[in-house]
Amino acid sequence: MKNYDDIINTEWPLKNSTRVKMPLEQRAKIFLPFSALAGYDDALKKALEEKQGESSRVDIRENL
Repeated sequence: MKNYDDIINTEWPLKNSTRVKMPLEQRAKIFLPFSALAGYDDALKKALEEKQGESSRVDIRENL
């Protein structure tokens, strides 16, 4: 472990750090799920509804 001798006993967080630690409540917001394709679900539902209007025997699972 000669390669890690300089960091193996380091105390975290570093005492000489100038950054303020972010509160857990704010950190949690970073990892919340989000919709990368905003509006995609609505557009998909609308397209399926239109398709069902054309043919009454459309199975939604076949179109996903």
